[in-house]
Amino acid sequence: MIHYSSIYGRSFSPGITLEEFANLPGDAVKHEVSLGVLIRLPPAKSLHALVANAALRIIQRFVEGRESVVLSEAGYVLCANPLIVRQPDISVLSKQRIRATSPDSYFHGAPELAIEVNLPSNDPEDKEVKIAQYLQYGAIQVWVLYPITEQVHVFRADGSTSILNASQTLDGGSVLPGFSIALSDLFTI
Repeated sequence: MIHYSSIYGRSFSPGITLEEFANLPGDAVKHEVSLGVLIRLPPAKSLHALVANAALRIIQRFVEGRESVVLSEAGYVLCANPLIVRQPDISVLSKQRIRATSPDSYFHGAPELAIEVNLPSNDPEDKEVKIAQYLQYGAIQVWVLYPITEQVHVFRADGSTSILNASQTLDGGSVLPGFSIALSDLFTI
């Protein structure tokens, strides 16, 4: 039985296993694990959900007929020991990796592109840890969308970063070659 304690409004359980994680109840609460610690997050609030949905639709239209798939809140086992399981708001994964994954398991390693929507209520320390974990375990790019300031922070596997504002264009780099969108269009809901 998993027992939670509360820190910073989130629930934690030390030393959770992948089997325990996989058997958590489906209770509309988002769960992740960082270094063996279970993190219980509340459901997305309205702005977060709207921006994530808009980005998902835009990227889905682009990847149609290509060798990538866009997923919403898919689970990724980044590391088995200590256990790290993350669930990006949106992820882009190659069809080859999807075909290589059992239908009843989580994806192993980070997605090629992990996208997180960030609002002031999000824990900035956990966001930094997530970004580092995605990149450490194989992500080519991580995008963090900031709806309030209409910015996107782009983190790349080579260590480079970019901060884009509403007057600029976001491109897909090597993950989504040919993809580009004006940020003003991304944040128009």
